[in-house]
Amino acid sequence: MRHVVTTGRGGVAGDLGEQERFCAAAWPRLVAAVSHHCGDVHVAEELVQEALVRACRRWSHVSRLSSPEGWTYRVAVNLANSAWRRQRAERRAYARHGPPEAVVRSVAVEEQQAVHAALQSLTAPQREAVILRYLLDLSVEQTAELLGKRPGAVRALTHRAITRLRPVLDVTEEVTEEADDVS
Repeated sequence: MRHVVTTGRGGVAGDLGEQERFCAAAWPRLVAAVSHHCGDVHVAEELVQEALVRACRRWSHVSRLSSPEGWTYRVAVNLANSAWRRQRAERRAYARHGPPEAVVRSVAVEEQQAVHAALQSLTAPQREAVILRYLLDLSVEQTAELLGKRPGAVRALTHRAITRLRPVLDVTEEVTEEADDVS
């Protein structure tokens, strides 16, 4: 049986099964990527939920893009940036009073925090390039399209970022531009 979702404006958004498959496949990677952008996995989950809802509403357009997942990531980041602009006073108050008492954290959470802190040391363009390339596994071309840059600029950004991250994160493996650069 085929399920069809309407957009609320009388338009048809597409096959529900296709949207469900996309959401299920994209969810974990988007949450991981957005959590590195915003620093909070719970906030990231909310942002990704809203971004996926928007992707489903515009599915007839989004599904034809070269990277629906990249589009959804960009929407989530835009939502985060909008929220941050609205909540400046809250952030300043939090900074004045400091974070709540630390709780015992698992090694995985500590590693995630170390990665987040390291990513925050990058410039915004470097951070975006690394998140898109290595957390979302997008190609150089897809990353370039989403960032509005040329592929060579993306390669340069990721190279500089990895060079900067390597000593901070004690990266011993060589990170290379995979076969997606070979045509």
